[in-house]
Amino acid sequence: MEPMRPPAGSTYDKRKSDRKQQVRRPNNALSVMAHYPELAKAFMEFNRHLLYFNTLSERVVELAVLRVAWRRRSEYEWVQHAASALEVGLTDVEIDHTAVESVDGWASEDALVLRAVDELHHNHGWSDGTWSELAEAFDTRQVMDLLFTIGAYDTLAVAFNCFDLPLDPELEGKGFPSEAEG
Repeated sequence: MEPMRPPAGSTYDKRKSDRKQQVRRPNNALSVMAHYPELAKAFMEFNRHLLYFNTLSERVVELAVLRVAWRRRSEYEWVQHAASALEVGLTDVEIDHTAVESVDGWASEDALVLRAVDELHHNHGWSDGTWSELAEAFDTRQVMDLLFTIGAYDTLAVAFNCFDLPLDPELEGKGFPSEAEG
């Protein structure tokens, strides 16, 4: 599980440190991945870039992951990343609002990220218009990081659903917002 060690001093390192003080076991996702060490290592090295060395802000990453989790109805991914989203500055209201069909009320860049997730989910690609908007808002590496972040977390959401991954005990009772549409 070494590839997923967060960089020292990062938001995710603080969360991991806080979690270790509360919980003395790996989370359920890592426990599943441990059944196939070679795949786990390869995927986690890729995922490490997306989570810790992404050219996008942590806020954008967490918005995208939450929207993917909601679109895929992956409660496990949602709960894990709702906690991370709070730590990178999203509010409870914003987190809950990622689970609403409309992007009304969001700042333009946030709405663009959510629409980009939606478009990939529904259309399996981005329209020319979305590509243009993304190219105006982000540089090439950021657009690539967004695309691969959405794709990787979509893969994880599907895997978590297929494995019927239960919430980690310390996160039980949390889940999608009660008013989540879709």
